Amino acid sequence: MKSAWVTGKNRIEIREQNISTPGPGEVLVKIKACGICGTDLHFYHDYPEGTHMPLGHEVSGIVEDFGSTVTSLQKGDMVVVQNNVICGRCTSCLNGEWDRCLNIQTYMNDRAGMAEYLTVPREMVLPFESLDFVQAAVAEPVTVALDLMKQADLDIYQDVLVLGPGMIGLSCVRLATLSGARRVAVLGRTNTSPRGRKRIQAASLMGADRVYDTDEPGWKEEIKGEFPGGFQRIIVTSPPSTIPDTLELASFGAWVVYNGISFSEETLAFNANSFHFKKLRLIASHAIPNWGFPRAFELIRDKQVDTKKLITHTIPFPNVEEAVEIASSRELEVIKVVVTF
Repeated sequence: MKSAWVTGKNRIEIREQNISTPGPGEVLVKIKACGICGTDLHFYHDYPEGTHMPLGHEVSGIVEDFGSTVTSLQKGDMVVVQNNVICGRCTSCLNGEWDRCLNIQTYMNDRAGMAEYLTVPREMVLPFESLDFVQAAVAEPVTVALDLMKQADLDIYQDVLVLGPGMIGLSCVRLATLSGARRVAVLGRTNTSPRGRKRIQAASLMGADRVYDTDEPGWKEEIKGEFPGGFQRIIVTSPPSTIPDTLELASFGAWVVYNGISFSEETLAFNANSFHFKKLRLIASHAIPNWGFPRAFELIRDKQVDTKKLITHTIPFPNVEEAVEIASSRELEVIKVVVTF
């Protein structure tokens, strides 16, 4: 089989590997679609670890084979592959704190989801119906948005600001409107590129009441003028360096929830006294282990999160490097790119 690996800055190698025969509790999945995530783009452009890294973790496909103890799947079943699952045996899991599992199982360390086949434990495999493979592949970023919204614990009729109009941020816009937000605003770099203008359009389609452009002079004053009381909930899906600005835009007692990593800007500075006296909360969302796939399937199926408004490109696997370049481009009308097999 073929699989895609990042082997240097801006370099992808297609490797020929043996297909792993599934063990007793394992499943062999023939991959049909794999989304390109921001993490994949960081690997490709930054090569942060300096070692070869497998590409892809937003995976859908069909069951090709399974081990002797797997009884609840059939060959040909349509499935997604979760990239992280709980162990079910550690102290945290046994205390019901599964989101703090001490022994998370993942395939991402040594196996590429951007591959023709993937062998994983049965626990990672979830059947789905009534979606195509491309839609099912992007259920994973929708689950990330679900985790952000869970951590934000949005109350009805609150004003919400979403930073980063990508797949996850735009999904959060829709989820915020479904959760009863009064107004939803989006902040990003928007008008200065075809990529940004496409995302402005998508933000409005997903339910945003207002979109602000950080490339425009006076953007912060404009927000404060239109939202003088600040935002009760702020969802950050942009680089961590944007967090200090959110603290200034937060209302008294607001919650700021973020999901994102940076390989170059790992330290932030903000006014701790202001943070204290405004009684703010800064909460990290990290959707590991995965959860929420059944709900994500339903949201996509019912077009409550309309993936047709978010998936802008599907590229065949032999052109995976082109797909990553497209996903990175500011000169194309791109939101979400999915590689197909």
